[in-house]
Amino acid sequence: MKDIIVDIVKQTAGLGTIECLKITGTPQETAIAAIDPDKTVVINAKLHNPSTDFVGEFGMGNLSFLNGVCSMYSRDGATASVTKTQRNGVDVPEHIIFNDTDGNSDKYRLMSKEIVDAQIEVVKFKGAKWDVTFEPTKAKVQELAQAASIYGSIEPTFTFKAENGNLMVVLGSDTGGSHFGKRTFANNVGTGLRDGLTFPLTQFLSILKLGMSGVCAVSISNQGACQISVDTGIGLYNYILPALTR
Repeated sequence: MKDIIVDIVKQTAGLGTIECLKITGTPQETAIAAIDPDKTVVINAKLHNPSTDFVGEFGMGNLSFLNGVCSMYSRDGATASVTKTQRNGVDVPEHIIFNDTDGNSDKYRLMSKEIVDAQIEVVKFKGAKWDVTFEPTKAKVQELAQAASIYGSIEPTFTFKAENGNLMVVLGSDTGGSHFGKRTFANNVGTGLRDGLTFPLTQFLSILKLGMSGVCAVSISNQGACQISVDTGIGLYNYILPALTR
């Protein structure tokens, strides 16, 4: 259970903008959903193996706090377990209890369905036709991160552009004599992508950095969306970024 909790928290709180998520669990499926306050990133995820401890509908709030608690129980021998309570005659998860071999213990309270539903609006992504799909390399992500540290202060967004069959990331602005740059982000992706699809730079990079520890794929749709799928081995996390109007 500890590995599952740590994985969920890392892939959500790790973005720095997600503070609340909802879990919907059945004996057949454990689904996770979240959205950042600015609605720039929607997360839909599923565990590869459903958790019997997570059957029901409930939430995890104050994720930065929970992330800190998890870090204190990273040593071998530390455990996490879920306690349940009855609501309307149904057992639902109530607390996560952390323990370690030194006798330390922390209790984290989960959110009821009613509270989490009042705090976040779960967005169901209806799918899209993906016109470009590729697996980014760690070297290209690092290269883009270096460029973003320079350009991010003058322009918080970037634009995808297909050029000679390669996928380019355009930074800054090429209008009005402003600062401007472009980087080759993926090779041999074809020519089917339309120009002008713009996305938030910080969020895009934050997700990619999380994805580098697992299997990561980026898909882009001319309908105006980008999806980053990250398989951690414990779950498959789909991060959807709607294109911005620039």
